[in-house]
Amino acid sequence: MQSIDVTRGLKPGGWILLNSPEAAANPARFRGFRLAWVDATRIAMKHHLGSRTHPIVNTAMMGAFARMLAIPPMEAVCNAIREEVPSEPEANIAAAREAYEEVTLLGEI
Repeated sequence: MQSIDVTRGLKPGGWILLNSPEAAANPARFRGFRLAWVDATRIAMKHHLGSRTHPIVNTAMMGAFARMLAIPPMEAVCNAIREEVPSEPEANIAAAREAYEEVTLLGEI
């Protein structure tokens, strides 16, 4: 299996956000960048977003992203979900809030 270079084009010190239940197996490959991770798949499944085989992780990742960058405020994320997500907005907001709280911010490696 070919790996994808997620750092390609990313400036030194830039953030990498992983959808993972734990830290990267080889964090040294992200040396010079800041690393964060959240188990968005578990969160999506908990809130019944998508299916067991195809969980929809986008709003969980939005919450983690907002915490990682400290912008936009979580209320802005919630308002955007209410306005733009037609299906199950409250479950999506709950997933975003949970990911916001659970994301692990390792910082620069």
